[in-house]
Order: sequence, then structure tokens, then C-alpha cells
Amino acid sequence: MRRWSFLVTAPLGFLVGCSLGLDLGDGVVLGAAAALLDAAVVAGVALAGSRLLGKERSDALLDLLMHPVARRAIVGEARILSTLPAALLRRLRAPRREEFAYHRGSHELGLAIALLPAMLAEGAAVHLLLPDSWFWPQVALGVLHVYGIVMLLSWALGERTHPHRLREGELELRGGQLYRLRVAVSQIEAVEIAGRRNGQRTGLVLDDGPARLVVSGRTDLLLHFTAPARLERPLGEPLHISELAVAVDDPERLVAAVEAARHETLTEPAGEDHRRALLAWLAPADLADALA
Repeated sequence: MRRWSFLVTAPLGFLVGCSLGLDLGDGVVLGAAAALLDAAVVAGVALAGSRLLGKERSDALLDLLMHPVARRAIVGEARILSTLPAALLRRLRAPRREEFAYHRGSHELGLAIALLPAMLAEGAAVHLLLPDSWFWPQVALGVLHVYGIVMLLSWALGERTHPHRLREGELELRGGQLYRLRVAVSQIEAVEIAGRRNGQRTGLVLDDGPARLVVSGRTDLLLHFTAPARLERPLGEPLHISELAVAVDDPERLVAAVEAARHETLTEPAGEDHRRALLAWLAPADLADALA
């Protein structure tokens, strides 16, 4: 029930405003200020709340401040918009051995490049057709076109910017910006090369078999977990799954790396990376990963 608490707090705020005699203009200003404050509190609780309050209290506070579906939509939007800066940061540093690409055969970047000239031409045409006196409509449409271009390029670069990662005894499996599963290598029961292709879909596929993060219909590895692992997805509730098939450009290399990490974990526990822990406190997870 706590996830629908905004149905109580929102009307309560409206009644308080009416009782104070606020007009529509004051209400809009106070509403915008409250929304900014709420967003700031949500961001603070999301970044550090579980460390200070515990997971259960942090989730309860977040549900009180904003509905989970709205939170997931905002987080997904932020992850997509942060893709271009993250891609630039990746270009400034050398590739790392613990990263595993999976974008071979994907068509998103080619499609985005093909659509980009049409979007630029459309924006220029609309700008020229509007009268010079329509300043604010021109600004609004210009902002929308820039936003659309950024979203298109970010969507196309997601798979290249967010590869699978294996470090510090933890395997992170990605499906672009929006799908992520983190699991300790000690909880991986088996990894097997199991190539499969079905259609041209990219994203999460749930059918009768194991969950699949496909790229242009392709998966290459099947992982089995000793306990259900948490798979994050953009709008729906996180899934807890015991098997996951993923696409990997070099599956043999990832299998060898996982086996080596499992052996290392059994013989020598990994220490904490304090620099990465500090980044996780100060920045979103994707940006911290790009900087680490």
C-alpha cells in the first residue's frame, strides 16, 4: 500500500494550498519548488539511503516520495541521457581486459546515423517556417529536436558504452543502458556456450526457457546461478532469475575469465576498491563505472 501513498500526499498538498488562499500562479511556483526538492531528496536517498537507513527503510521512504514506476522511468531517462558523456569518457581511456563487448551484428548505430540527416533537415525546416515573432515556440521546438537527437544517439550507443564487466569477484551483465544484472562469481554455478538466434529483436526476452538479453536475436552464453539473481529492467519490477542467456562477442574469453575469477575467489578474497566505493556515493552507478 505504501507505493500508492502519493494518492494521499498529493490531495493533502492541494487542500493545504487551498486553505492558505494560494492562487494558481503561487501554486505552480510552489509545486515546481516542491517537485525539485522531492527530486533532490529522492536522488540523495537513492544514492546513500541504503547505507544510512538500511534497504527496507530506504525503499519505504522512496515509495513515499515517488511511485516506483515514476522512479524507474526517471532513472532510465537519466541513464540514456548520460550515455553520450559516458561514451566520450570511454574514448579517453584504453580498453580494459575485464570488459566484454556484445554489440556485434547490432543495427542500432547504423539506423541512428541513417535517421540523423532527416531529423536535422526536419528541425531546420520547422525553424524556417515559423515566423520570427514566434520566439518561444522556436526555442521550444529547437530544444525538442536537440533532445530527440541526443536520445537517438544515446540509444544507438548503449550497447557499445555499457559492456559486460568482470572485476572484484563480481560479474555485471548488461543489455544497453536499461538492463543490468550483478552477481558474485561464487554464485555462478555454471557457464556454457550455447549460441542461439531467433529473429532480430534486441532487449529482454521472456519465454518458456531462461530469460535472455538478446542482441539482434542473438545469444551466445547461458549462465546458471546457485541462487536467484536480480535483473534490473526499465519500468517493470526487477526480476529474480536463476538462469540468463546473454550475447557476447567472444564467449570463450568470458567463460575463461569467469572460471579464473571463481578460482581466485576461492583462494584469495578480493579487497575493497575505496576509490570506486567513493564514486558510488557521489555519482550514479553508470557514471561511476565510466570513471572507475
